Amino acid sequence: MIHYLLLENSSDCNIVKELGLHRTMMHLASSEDADVREAALKSLFELTRNTKDGADSSPEDNEKMKQLLQERINGISLMSTEDLGAIREERLLVDSLWSTYFNEPSSLREKGLLVLPGEDAPPPDVASKHFESPLRASSGNPNSKKDSNNEKKDAPLLLGPGP
Repeated sequence: MIHYLLLENSSDCNIVKELGLHRTMMHLASSEDADVREAALKSLFELTRNTKDGADSSPEDNEKMKQLLQERINGISLMSTEDLGAIREERLLVDSLWSTYFNEPSSLREKGLLVLPGEDAPPPDVASKHFESPLRASSGNPNSKKDSNNEKKDAPLLLGPGP
């Protein structure tokens, strides 16, 4: 819910920080539950993005954020390829948070774990094999329907009054 509020009104970032909810988000970002972790990382990213690269944070918060992100990077580095595919959004969030917070690329980029092979490829086109638009179906190859050039060609269907 905090993530939604921060997206709707960036001025709420100061209120969230004053209430200490950013520390709660840091704690939740190390959760075992992937959905909780991802939501907390999204909220932290919005907070960081809207508060000028962590300039308003205390040195203690900066160290906690660095430790949290480093732990997530280490955890991601140990995952199998199948698990990495399942947490694509989290990998992107960790990298974006690191880049925004510390103004340098994360080690996920260096290790090649940010974008896996095949993730940047467009999704396969399975629908066009089964469904063809009526316009394309009717315009098909005219030579495939007629075996002889001597046959009379059908006049195209015209909309509107005839001659």
